[in-house]
Amino acid sequence: MPALADDVRFNRDVRPILADNCLACHGADEAAVEAGLRLDDPESAFAERDGVRAIVPGDPDASDLVRRIHAADPEQVMPPPRHPVQLTEKDKGLLVRWIEQGAEYEGHWAFQTVERPKAPGGGEGPAAVDAFIEKRRAEAGLDGNPPASRETLLRRLSLDLTGLPPSVEEVDAFVRDKRPDAYERQVDRLLASAHYGERMAMWWLDGARYADSHGFQADWERYQWPWRDWVIRAFNTNQPFDEFTIEQIAGDMLPGATEDQVVATGFCRNHRINTEGGALDEEWLVENVMDRVDTVGSVWLGLTLSCARCHDHKYDPLTQREFYEFFAFFHNVPEQGKGPGRQGNFEPVLKLASPEQEAELARLAKEIEGSEKELLPWLPKNLHGLAKTAFGERGGNADAGLKKQIQGLKQPEAQKLKKRNLELRKKHEQVEKQFASVMVMREMEAPRKTFILDRGEYQNRTEEVQADLPAFLPPLPQGEAMNRLGLARWLVSREQPLTARVQVNRLWELVFGTGLVKSSENLGVQADWPSHPELLDWLGAEFMESGWDVKAMLKTMVMTDAYRQDVTVDSVKLEKDPDNRFLSRGPRFRVQAEIVRDQALAISGLLNPKLGGPSVRPYQPEGIWSETNFYGNLRNYKHDTDGGQYRRSLYTIWKRTAAPPGMTLFDMPSREVCVVRRSRSNTPLQALALMNDVTYLEASRRFAERMMEHGDTPEVRLAWGWKCATARQPDPEEVKVLVSGFERRLEFYRQNPEEANALLQTGEAPVSDGHDPAELAAMATAASVILNLDEVITKG
Repeated sequence: MPALADDVRFNRDVRPILADNCLACHGADEAAVEAGLRLDDPESAFAERDGVRAIVPGDPDASDLVRRIHAADPEQVMPPPRHPVQLTEKDKGLLVRWIEQGAEYEGHWAFQTVERPKAPGGGEGPAAVDAFIEKRRAEAGLDGNPPASRETLLRRLSLDLTGLPPSVEEVDAFVRDKRPDAYERQVDRLLASAHYGERMAMWWLDGARYADSHGFQADWERYQWPWRDWVIRAFNTNQPFDEFTIEQIAGDMLPGATEDQVVATGFCRNHRINTEGGALDEEWLVENVMDRVDTVGSVWLGLTLSCARCHDHKYDPLTQREFYEFFAFFHNVPEQGKGPGRQGNFEPVLKLASPEQEAELARLAKEIEGSEKELLPWLPKNLHGLAKTAFGERGGNADAGLKKQIQGLKQPEAQKLKKRNLELRKKHEQVEKQFASVMVMREMEAPRKTFILDRGEYQNRTEEVQADLPAFLPPLPQGEAMNRLGLARWLVSREQPLTARVQVNRLWELVFGTGLVKSSENLGVQADWPSHPELLDWLGAEFMESGWDVKAMLKTMVMTDAYRQDVTVDSVKLEKDPDNRFLSRGPRFRVQAEIVRDQALAISGLLNPKLGGPSVRPYQPEGIWSETNFYGNLRNYKHDTDGGQYRRSLYTIWKRTAAPPGMTLFDMPSREVCVVRRSRSNTPLQALALMNDVTYLEASRRFAERMMEHGDTPEVRLAWGWKCATARQPDPEEVKVLVSGFERRLEFYRQNPEEANALLQTGEAPVSDGHDPAELAAMATAASVILNLDEVITKG
């Protein structure tokens, strides 16, 4: 954000210039510092060297930095001509003015304790948020927009909180509801929906790098879906974010840890695992831990910790030693670096029985106990006491010696009883083999030693280090152990400044499209300056003091006037606020990949709303994973035919090295590594997919069938379909265009019935009886047009 006043601030205006242009050679990495000059450190910057000082506060003419940035001689100018980034005239002017004004340094804003600033006017809740925004808009000479229509608001809110569009009935009910709290009632209804947890899981899984395969060349299947389902449940039950954090980092270390708390640690095991034959255990153990460090640093701290793997961080005040001290927290898992097999999960794992499996095991155990008691009379008398004890007190789990005696019985009746007993035991084992499993964390009794690795290479061990925290951040809370559990609790301690800022910024990004800090992936020294610094800290303090209540934070955001604005933009706002950083209008951007597909399924009536369970196989391009023999069950891919193909995209089986193209086309990351901010592109390929992919063709046909059930004329049917997809009534010109296209295609399909039949046979869903094929095909193409509208795939 540009400065709005004549004053120049180090954090807002100067630090970004130095970070981009100077700190690689004059920053925190002591090994890379040239001429002994650090420009991030005032003591070094103000010091005299060879009779000159780089910065003389208040005197630009005496400052060597000013001379060097304006030098014409390529041997003298800084940055040197070979540097990939060069200072602009505006940059140079800001540096000069900063020195004129005293060259005052500030500690990096994101590393300062989160204090709650007072809102302008002293408001609370959504009113406080709006007060901060209105103050900033006024400074920029802008005002806001009036509220969006109720239809638009409900669609916006539904997509943000559930990832699904509202039904026509829900829209109509909201429009009719004249109560003053009607909008708030809709917010509460959507936050209480089971689909809310699915929507929030989409937000979380990218950073968690969740997938259904190991990655690398062979990319065999794995089964981490129980952890994904834990995430959905955690959001639906509104688990406080501090507990959500602690359980994913160290749930296994909590006193009396429950099964769910151990499952939560699957977060730390979602990384890729190399199963290639030539891979080295020691090397890939290091890489696994590196991944955990990088992921935790990105997800919770908003820092690029891995930049210090090979040397001190060039921008943030993190040393290589501190990186490996952080590494030590995650180095004590009894795992092999290289996958010891091919397909499936690798130790440590937790096996999980479903309620149905637990009931079946209990039933079988009771039958086994009964069958063993029936065998008692057939045993030799000297074994009766032992057998009675084994069968009675051990619940049918007789010891090995007794089993051998039972197996040795030659009488026919005893043989029959023995056979039944063995069959029951085999069924018991078969049920246990069907248990789901999830890879989890577990501490080793004797911790591994951790060493600084020269240049980050696994075999180049140097000095041994112990687990510890970076010195530039607050220390561990008093009484906490310096272990993974202590780290988890530190991440969400009140004094630790980054986690709260990082999370509220990303929640803001989720609903407004861009974070208050645009670089939501990085709040380190190279971060963008916040558009509303005080608001960011107010939200961070509110989040922590609310008990880390995610639903409450989202409600505060979506209840604001800023969120409820119309998206209309005029020439003044385009000039002064082109990227809507001052929030002079409502949020408008293309919805994410999963919602593009889920919305089409929902509008068409095809969506299978089942929650959770193993990953499913929707339609994919033919032969998508058949190029090699190394893909296990995914090699001869066949889409589901039992309704799984219509489940939400959240449940799509995810192969890292060849992610579903229908998702990556809309900017979903491959999940090979942690990604906390998706790119957002608009390309012709997206439109081609929406017009030709079997998912959308089938959805268009079923949507057409729904439209034909809602009226007797093309005009009425198409108007209903438009409202179903956009939440609003079309205007007469829009209906006219749709009807014209429908009639043109109707004539074509009547003359080419084979084309109509080919279109209608797309997908597994049966064609409803009673429709003229040509008319249905023409309506399906009109439905495709509606599903392709910019207004449909965009949240406005």
